[in-house]
Amino acid sequence: MAVRLAYLLVIIIWTTTPLAIKLGGDTLAPMASLSLRMVIAFLVGSAICTVAGIAGLNIKKHGKIYFAGSIGLFPNMALVYFSAEYISSGLIALMFGMTPFFTAILARPILGENVLLPRKIIAIALATAGLLFIFYDETVMADKAYIGLLLMLASNIVFSASVLWVKKLNKKLKVLPLEQTLGAMAFSLPGMLFTWLYIIGYEPLVFSTVSLVSLMYLSLIASLVGFAAYYHILNNMEIDVVALIPLITPVLAMTLGVIFAEETITASMYLGAIFILIALAIHQGVLPKIYQWVVENK
Repeated sequence: MAVRLAYLLVIIIWTTTPLAIKLGGDTLAPMASLSLRMVIAFLVGSAICTVAGIAGLNIKKHGKIYFAGSIGLFPNMALVYFSAEYISSGLIALMFGMTPFFTAILARPILGENVLLPRKIIAIALATAGLLFIFYDETVMADKAYIGLLLMLASNIVFSASVLWVKKLNKKLKVLPLEQTLGAMAFSLPGMLFTWLYIIGYEPLVFSTVSLVSLMYLSLIASLVGFAAYYHILNNMEIDVVALIPLITPVLAMTLGVIFAEETITASMYLGAIFILIALAIHQGVLPKIYQWVVENK
């Protein structure tokens, strides 16, 4: 029951996070929102560790893996937050769902593993075609949404590299998930705060009800609960079941964006999304399992 609940939580959190980021820009600038989110999450996470008696950070021993994980937060999350200035929450979710493609491409140079099977190469080609449909949409070009798409592509590369580097280091270093999360936050916060305060420039913070609720949700639920739930299902569910999540969340996120943020999805975007979702299904090896399930339940 706990595993199923965690699985449902991950789907809900991954579905709602892009919309929360988008709505959080109501009164807060991207770097301000991101920096505050990580500060709150880090402080609450540290308090939980203290109360639970969990050992603190071991920078001397685990510093390298903290740094590897921090890249997945900064500059990666900064790219996601800035992309929300240009594209809808649904497109953010769809683009984030393309992470497995970049992970497959980068696995060889980082891990020394060749995971580009023929079906994965076909899937990448299909996803590229879907992405081109979205890029060449008149709305995307006219509203400079292509900038947001390019930022999300860069985010995918950075996030995939971070995940693979952490995986490589985890072969030698065994770090608890909460410690890894707090370590990554600790290493990413200086870059976030410096960028916000000195490069972007500090402006007085103005909170609306929407931006405040968004900030607290992203800090406490998306950053802390989301990670714990995802780690829990990774350890207790079949990987092919976990692989279904990137197929489910973009569709739900697009629907939420239309309902709650009045976002518009054109025919070209729908077509591109269909191509990308089919590509994900092929890449994750889901289609044969669906076919087998249909045959067994006739």
